[in-house]
Amino acid sequence: MKQVRQAERRRDDKEKRRLIIFRSTKQLIGFLFFILIISVSVWVVTSFKNWIDNPEQMVLSQLVLNGDHAYTGEDDIRQAILGLGLPNTYIGQNVDDIQQEIMQFPWIKQASVRKQWPDRLIVSIEEYKPAFYWNDLFLLDNYGNIFNVPLDHFVERQLPKLYGPEGKEKAIVKIYYKFNDLSKKLASSGLTLQIKSTVTDERNAWQLTIKQCIAGFCPENQEMKLILGSENIEQRYQQFIKLLPEIQVRIPKDERITVADLRYESGISVIKEKTVQ
Repeated sequence: MKQVRQAERRRDDKEKRRLIIFRSTKQLIGFLFFILIISVSVWVVTSFKNWIDNPEQMVLSQLVLNGDHAYTGEDDIRQAILGLGLPNTYIGQNVDDIQQEIMQFPWIKQASVRKQWPDRLIVSIEEYKPAFYWNDLFLLDNYGNIFNVPLDHFVERQLPKLYGPEGKEKAIVKIYYKFNDLSKKLASSGLTLQIKSTVTDERNAWQLTIKQCIAGFCPENQEMKLILGSENIEQRYQQFIKLLPEIQVRIPKDERITVADLRYESGISVIKEKTVQ
């Protein structure tokens, strides 16, 4: 009997200790459920991290190239990305690094890169638009920004050629457009002038090569070099356009003007040659 009472006493003591920790069976079940939730959460996070770290998972397999890209192809973008040696997972890919690498292409003006779940990389670019050849080596846009395009990306185009000192690109483009506006404004009914090239030296002395067009037709043998000097160049060009119809009336039909020197205050000096019949 004594042993039975001792066993019952020990059982009662265990029951009391259990009740001290958990006042009811419901609390015990709640605690066990909480432990289960924590365990499952840790497993999910660990599994997700391992999945992301696995290069075979969530690979950025689609490239979308947006924008007006005449000289940039998807292969250029892929090579830029591969050159970085970056991980190819969705999470691991750093879009800022890709953007900076794409901006290394000299013909790209702006670029933005973003990811789209689950496997798409979207690249939007804006390229410089060539408006002039610069010193036969580079290109300029309408604002005088200098850039270059590899020969295998660029198809030769009929663009005005500008020549001048390094660093003067923007100023030369600005003056070119002033000359061009004068050509359009002062064109006679049948005669217009196209500026084919400009040459500017360190002293800011200007020469223009122009082509005469009649009723929209521009013969190849109608180019003329104008020597403007470094002073009052716009006024000199304007005066030349006004006087050109009168000058041509005095030129024999079998001759044409090849050079006009406009640096004289009282007139214009011209060089002529016989036309090919």
